[in-house]
Amino acid sequence: MEHGVLRSRVLGPLSLALTVFATAAAAQGEPPVLTQIDPGKYVRARLDPDRTISGHFVPVGDGRLGIRHDAGATDTLRLTEVRELAVRGRHTKAGAILGGIAGVGFGTFVAIMVTALCETDDCRGGRPFAIAIPVFGAGGALVGAAVGTAFPKWKRVYP
Repeated sequence: MEHGVLRSRVLGPLSLALTVFATAAAAQGEPPVLTQIDPGKYVRARLDPDRTISGHFVPVGDGRLGIRHDAGATDTLRLTEVRELAVRGRHTKAGAILGGIAGVGFGTFVAIMVTALCETDDCRGGRPFAIAIPVFGAGGALVGAAVGTAFPKWKRVYP
């Protein structure tokens, strides 16, 4: 039994050290920028002020990246040749936030109007606000997110 405990005390840290070493060695072989980009994402590589290549990212390895054009051809570039690398995203989050804020504002306006114009006891107090603000806020966030997806946003990932 003592031999098994000794083995686990020695082999446990040894296997952990080997795992860390292997992970560090693999990470040194590939620049971290290229491992963070998902294959198929639309990228834009600026090589010099007059030359830009855009297309879908294809991981090549060995410090290189591939950019596949719509026609099917793939350009292979070394990362050292690239002055700037950007990945295209969307303004969905910003649209949802702005739309939600606008929806809350409009919901507050509707609740004020309902409270002012309604003559029954159901319209008094905070009930119109408790209904209108969440409904219009959520609706505004959904519409804002939908509008935000229509607008591209470039995120620079290198250098």
